[in-house]
Amino acid sequence: MYLDNPLRACTVAELWSGAARGADDAVVVNLGTGVGAGLALGGALHRGVTNSAGEWGHTTLVLDGRPCHCGNRGCVEAYVGAPGILRTLAELRPGSALLHPDDQTATIEALARAAAEGAPDALDVVRETARLLGPAIADLVNLLNPEVVVLSSWVASRLGGPLLTEVRRAVARHALAGPLAATRIVLSPIPSDPVSLGAATFALEGALASAGHVRTTA
Repeated sequence: MYLDNPLRACTVAELWSGAARGADDAVVVNLGTGVGAGLALGGALHRGVTNSAGEWGHTTLVLDGRPCHCGNRGCVEAYVGAPGILRTLAELRPGSALLHPDDQTATIEALARAAAEGAPDALDVVRETARLLGPAIADLVNLLNPEVVVLSSWVASRLGGPLLTEVRRAVARHALAGPLAATRIVLSPIPSDPVSLGAATFALEGALASAGHVRTTA
């Protein structure tokens, strides 16, 4: 049996079948209800000494900012996870028809449809989300110098091109020119659930490694 957490499963899926295929150094930014960064460094998953590497969503973005469910304030997740985006929409456009306070999936889907149609209210929220996400991703670019940063999980998938365009602009304002020039920032191309694909890939890696056919990413 081969078990790991969803964040690393997404990362392995991207390394085998997605936008990070062929890259030794990659960051998979998972934007969902929660937020994290799966790390592949030197061709292998980076787990950290206590197997908790990747908790980038709980690094500080805004000093004394919004409360985060982890108990701290101003975390990246509090601004760019789905609940944070709902809060941004409520702050920027109180009473918006796009806002479904008790349904984050419906709200993100409504935002995505409206942004794709060029609705100013929705684009304002996407731009504000990207404005906050940009410096947080720039930190990853400056610190890790990856070949690729992949925006993954369901929020990134729903908001798609409008979010990617604004994120690239925001990262360019904050990242160092040298590392940024070597980094691609892309959306995940995986059409289905990357966690399930990654879990299956872990099992395949283990079976192949046992047979002596492949070096695993573990």
